[in-house]
Amino acid sequence: MKDKDAGGGGGTRAGRSTGTGPGPGPGAGTVWDKRFAGREAVPLLERFNASIREDAFLAMPEIRASTAYAQGLERAGVLTKEETTIVLGGLEKVAARIEGGEDLGRFEDIHSAVELMLTEEVGDVGRKLHTGRSRNEQVVTDERLYLKDKLPGVCAGIEGVQRGLLGLAERWPDAVMPGYTHLQRGQCMLFSHYIMASFWALERGKERLKDALKRIDICPLGSGALAGSTAALDRAYLKELLGFGGMSENSLDAVGDRSFILETLFALGLVVLDLSRLAEDLVIFSTAEFGFLDLDASIATSSSLMPQKRNPDFFELVRAAPARLFGHASRLFMVLKGLPLSYNKDLQDDKEPLRKGIEETADVLAVMEAALARVRPKPGRMRDAIDPGLFATDMADYLVEKGIPFREAHGLVAAIVSFAELSGRDPGSLTIEVYRSFHAAFGEDVKEVFDPARSIWRKKTYGSTNPDMVKRQLEKAKSLI
Repeated sequence: MKDKDAGGGGGTRAGRSTGTGPGPGPGAGTVWDKRFAGREAVPLLERFNASIREDAFLAMPEIRASTAYAQGLERAGVLTKEETTIVLGGLEKVAARIEGGEDLGRFEDIHSAVELMLTEEVGDVGRKLHTGRSRNEQVVTDERLYLKDKLPGVCAGIEGVQRGLLGLAERWPDAVMPGYTHLQRGQCMLFSHYIMASFWALERGKERLKDALKRIDICPLGSGALAGSTAALDRAYLKELLGFGGMSENSLDAVGDRSFILETLFALGLVVLDLSRLAEDLVIFSTAEFGFLDLDASIATSSSLMPQKRNPDFFELVRAAPARLFGHASRLFMVLKGLPLSYNKDLQDDKEPLRKGIEETADVLAVMEAALARVRPKPGRMRDAIDPGLFATDMADYLVEKGIPFREAHGLVAAIVSFAELSGRDPGSLTIEVYRSFHAAFGEDVKEVFDPARSIWRKKTYGSTNPDMVKRQLEKAKSLI
């Protein structure tokens, strides 16, 4: 959006691609038509310039901000109490018209739409509402209000997925599976420990969004086009009316800043990125080759050619989702790069990334929550995948407890594993004599090393897969949601 007092309307790429309809023209959907008497309205250019197709979603924040601004004008002595009452009533009617589905396509942007519709409802008193106000400040006020309204819902969506993860962990507390690094089997761990890793990743995402809200929660209203307003506005009053936690300190910065949107998009992108990593695991673990999970038919599809297929399409689409989120962030990042202060027409290209970033993240979270409720772990298959090679580190630890330095123990176990591979056997099947041929420290008790339960229980650190630590982890997780 742009301050059309400085000339020009607000366009977006979506608006440019429409290509049909006459588009807004002077006297119809603009508030600056008096600047160019007899100006020719070229439909192609009007469509390119208009942003109503992309910023109409800010209608209710615009109504809310205009309502507060009218009250601020009354306090400043610009509007009488009676005029304020008329304007507020008119804004309620405008809101009802918009919520009723009235076509706003005749207007240049949502700001002119509300202002001109208000004038249609209440006459000339509606023209007073823009006193001392610029659309430069209106748009950032609306965007901040929009994010303040939407981000708590996104956080609630994150918690919905977290509840699903917590539910899986609690329903399958004893299931043991291989843990992986480099997609190669590493060590034994509890399935509950594995699934909770995504819980904590999402918790960080939730914290990032809540932290971003601190910088969103700043009221720019009263900043004017770039230098402030000549109306005697009580900005602290406007801040309180709109429920902001603070006020912008510099009018030039206030109207030109979009970093709060960019920060939000990056935070949303990281949430979806973490979901995509979980989705990839679920895709892999549900294959016949792994068989760790069973996907309910409601979250699987089949093939138009191969009738035996059970495709994890929903998780694959979640896996792809970060591309869109980071596309939105990259787009806005490049719009902002090198942009001079303060407002420039380029900034109206922030609407689609903002809206779609919020909507797409909310959709992915809702899908993931529903899908997780239809995932069934298969503990037997998980346990069958635990081969003796997973206990190599346990064997090294066994030698350390016998007084052998870890690096020497590591080398001894590596040699034993290589010997077993070359002889076509596994380390667990080797005789005690073979073990002692590598080092006399090995005793009969080395066979106890190859026990998944022992391996898990022997982990001692906070945050480990030790069952007691996992229980503590689950209790803390419950307290967070």
